[in-house]
Amino acid sequence: MSTRETLCLAPGVSLSLAAEGRRLVTSREQVMLPPVSAGVGAALEALASGEHGLDELTGLAGQEGLTHAALFHTLLEGLRTRVGLARALRLESTVIATLSPAAPRASGPGPREGVRYGLSRFVFTHAVDGALVLENPASDGRLWMKTWHGPALLGALATPRHPEDFRAAVPGIPAEAAAAFLRMLMEMGALTELNAEGAPVEPEALMTWEFHDLLFHRQTRWGLREGIYGGATYRFKDKLPQPGKKPPPPSEPVALHVPDLPALRQEDVPFTEVLERRRSLRKHGSRPVTRAQLGELLYRAVGQRHVVFPGRGEGEGRPFPSGGAIYETEVYLIVHQCEGLEQGLYYYRPDDHALYRVAGRSPDLDLLLHAAMPGARLETPPQVMLVLTARFARVAWKYQTMAYAVMLKHVGVVMQTLYLVATAMGLAPCGLGGGSAELFARASGLDPLVEGSIGELFLGSAPDES
Repeated sequence: MSTRETLCLAPGVSLSLAAEGRRLVTSREQVMLPPVSAGVGAALEALASGEHGLDELTGLAGQEGLTHAALFHTLLEGLRTRVGLARALRLESTVIATLSPAAPRASGPGPREGVRYGLSRFVFTHAVDGALVLENPASDGRLWMKTWHGPALLGALATPRHPEDFRAAVPGIPAEAAAAFLRMLMEMGALTELNAEGAPVEPEALMTWEFHDLLFHRQTRWGLREGIYGGATYRFKDKLPQPGKKPPPPSEPVALHVPDLPALRQEDVPFTEVLERRRSLRKHGSRPVTRAQLGELLYRAVGQRHVVFPGRGEGEGRPFPSGGAIYETEVYLIVHQCEGLEQGLYYYRPDDHALYRVAGRSPDLDLLLHAAMPGARLETPPQVMLVLTARFARVAWKYQTMAYAVMLKHVGVVMQTLYLVATAMGLAPCGLGGGSAELFARASGLDPLVEGSIGELFLGSAPDES
């Protein structure tokens, strides 16, 4: 069975004719190519129309001479780095794998004979549009596989192998095709070399990364990967209704103290002093925080305001920034000790600046408090634990790819605002590095895929010695 590799523009990339015979290549960015000869133009058109071998394309471009063929290869390299080329591996007439973006032909030293290779701990596969796609968050490459050949070859690498062994590992796949597939894996950084002791050899830059951290980082940043990144795409506009504000729970509201903001503007601690005094305080005073203090803290840090947006008229805002003024971040309080409030779980509703009791004290709430104590080095439960949740669809309805990253950034600015206000009020805040979304879902009765916890902060009165 014959094996060959062909080229085409990467998915999502198009070519069109512009003024003065120039060509415009459009992907995530637009690239205007210089005027070219008829042969180079024919090669570019062939590249945009479908899959062709590099020799065939070079022949078209070089009809007027070798100089034009060299220019075409220069253009190919520019297209590869700016917008992306795809290279397909064909077995007879069947495409068994497509690498995108890819070099025009396999480059670099390739897998070395006598060296064992295994799959990198960072690669993963998932189903996309009827294909199994292998991705590596350490590179831009994606390997598309629509037949059994690619997954079978990947399975053969579950046990690290030498290239010479790999070429004969899967019956029915010629050695030449297996070797070309291995080169594609090498090109996209999907292979890890093993040393003499059988341990993976990784670049130092990758050693400190965990799989999920690197995947999240790369998937939420720009790159050459095909597909839409970020922006207000409103992709669910005709599929789902736009999520509105969160309705109040069925319990009676508990009114909270509203601070005198004009007086605070005159009497409050200077901003620079607040910044310099901000600390994570892990001890609480003998007298617990009060309901009035909670009311002031919540109003100053996350309470609703009537504001005027430049060029957009009047609306509702909060003291912290939120992409698209969506404000998907919600605040819950697990009260262990607070003057004026019973123990239990409360939801803070900014619209009416009130707390709504969600649940009384329960084993799940106690476990949430106790499980978080070691992270803050507390020996006794905190007086209050603030849980920040995200109503995921609020952001994902409008934004794409970057939605969850945006929610985490919002939690960060909310936590810093809570820190600063608590410092100005003489309270003891302490942010936490993580928490249990599943346990909070049980305690609150919320669907964790609709609204889940993504941030936690302890709060109490200042330590007596301060």
